[in-house]
Amino acid sequence: MTKRVLIGLVMAMVVTGAGAADAKMLDAKKLKEIKASAKVLQNPTLKIKDGMDEGSVYFLRLEAKSRRGSRDIQAFVDKKTGAVYFGTGYHKDGKMMSFPKDPKIIKDGISFSYGRGVKELYLVTDPECPYCIKFEKEAEGKLDEYTVHVILYPLPFHKKAPAMVEWIMQGKSDAEKKERLSQIALKNSTEYKALITDEKEPFKYTPAIQEKMNKSIEAVKEIGARGTPVTFDASFTQVPWSKIVNPPAEADK
Repeated sequence: MTKRVLIGLVMAMVVTGAGAADAKMLDAKKLKEIKASAKVLQNPTLKIKDGMDEGSVYFLRLEAKSRRGSRDIQAFVDKKTGAVYFGTGYHKDGKMMSFPKDPKIIKDGISFSYGRGVKELYLVTDPECPYCIKFEKEAEGKLDEYTVHVILYPLPFHKKAPAMVEWIMQGKSDAEKKERLSQIALKNSTEYKALITDEKEPFKYTPAIQEKMNKSIEAVKEIGARGTPVTFDASFTQVPWSKIVNPPAEADK
């Protein structure tokens, strides 16, 4: 029987069978077999990076390449039908499916940290993103219990963001970098514009900042951020930022 392939985004897929702790990593041979079994996975813009056996499906992490660069996406191959689904998967207990994360890659990509709280918080943010600006405004004075690790991630369609990032990262200390982010987000500072030599050309980072941004991009892929702003706890589990800045009252928990 011809194997079916479903192309598109599946926003939520509930997976039964193996639990998170029971999932097995797939070896290179098995990944090659899976790739050969589905035409959509043979697309030259897609590369299978990792895979796990989740009981009823194979859970894959893919690298998708485009003119804007590359990004990680997730796919699921139904063992019975051979159908391929792209999107997010959840175990039947409601936990999001994810791959083991490498702490070193994530920590190497931290742009700067601030705060002295006992709780750790990882924040992926874009200084030009209006939602990130909203986060900064709502988070002001509310993160005392956290040590916040900021990973700057300018989205491709935000043309001013790279210059903003360069200006922020030229701060001589973490405290100055945090202050510069706040100046942009809270005070509409445009000091970063002094770094732009030609508005018609894409902004180029200085070599030192480019090296840091390369690590930040890898960290974003590893932690699994999709868009900005995104917040993660110490175990790299995504936590809605609205709950961070506006935690529910004890009676509502």
